[in-house]
Amino acid sequence: MSWALDEFFASVEDEFSVNITEEDREALTTPGAVIDFLVEMSRVADEMDEDARREHLDGVVGELMAQTLGITRYRDDSRFIEDLRVR
Repeated sequence: MSWALDEFFASVEDEFSVNITEEDREALTTPGAVIDFLVEMSRVADEMDEDARREHLDGVVGELMAQTLGITRYRDDSRFIEDLRVR
């Protein structure tokens, strides 16, 4: 895995107080997969309804991607390595 993705996943772990295993990292190949993982595993914004919570998590993940990967334009199904060219 690239150092940039390592940094991104470390920032996700810190921001959302979750543990992302190597097995998880292999499955989290798109921003949408990361958001789905957080919906299931994180307690952040638990008090929000489902749609608002997902939108909130999407926004924070987008900020973390901008900070760590320099990526600001993407779709939920964009693949980190193949489509976004994270190295």
